[in-house]
Amino acid sequence: MGLVFAAECPRFQTQVALKVLRPEATEKEIKRFQAEAKAVARLDHPHIIRVFEQRQSPEGHYYMAMELISGEALDARIKREGPLEPEAAAQMGVAMASALTAAHTAGVLHRDLKPSNVLIDRDDHVVLTDFGLAKVVGSEALTRTGEVLGTPVYMAPEQALAQREDIDVRTDVYGLGATLYNLLTGRLPFQGKGVTQVLTKIVRTPPKPLREIRPEIPEKLEAIVLRCMEKDRDKRFPSAGHLEKALQAHLGGGGSFWAWLKGLFG
Repeated sequence: MGLVFAAECPRFQTQVALKVLRPEATEKEIKRFQAEAKAVARLDHPHIIRVFEQRQSPEGHYYMAMELISGEALDARIKREGPLEPEAAAQMGVAMASALTAAHTAGVLHRDLKPSNVLIDRDDHVVLTDFGLAKVVGSEALTRTGEVLGTPVYMAPEQALAQREDIDVRTDVYGLGATLYNLLTGRLPFQGKGVTQVLTKIVRTPPKPLREIRPEIPEKLEAIVLRCMEKDRDKRFPSAGHLEKALQAHLGGGGSFWAWLKGLFG
């Protein structure tokens, strides 16, 4: 919908990321841009991008001043270095799940979680960004039932089927699982010759087990990711908080097996 610039901001005495909506934006895109600012303004979490202000300039340009992250998106790192070590991926998963928990508690659904929307700074600090498709629970809907919204490869089945009424916190849990799948294997969860084929696989075909691609991935971590990506929402983790606890238990080592099991199925 627009461009992002690095800019000097005397008011905040710092550099910011300045997101500017393109001049030919439609009324719906303007509303979505404003909805993004409204959604992120509700959030205050170390792993969520901060928005300082959202305004319209005297010339009529809509813009948003956000925290500037000196680093890169996760998809760029994977493309350059290949899949992450399992422990590093799990640790990033904990950070992302914590961010989603805060967002969901504030009534915000992200709806477009993917590696390109996760930034990492030079200290490997994880920041969830791009709430352009976010939905504040209870607010005016900008999407009609039957309208597909999101990035196809990382969509949950209910998104692929355009079932707007079925999108909830478990949709974001799926997106985080699909993101972890990519971080751990270096591959997309589903591939096809076109969007229709990809969407069909998301709805009908189970993802290939991660250990068939990369045997060194721990079985417990594979089980966590595959539970996130269940086709049936009721079989996924019921919340990002439950997912976070399962990942933390996995990182705790063999001695935390019962904690891991409770996180996985509790």
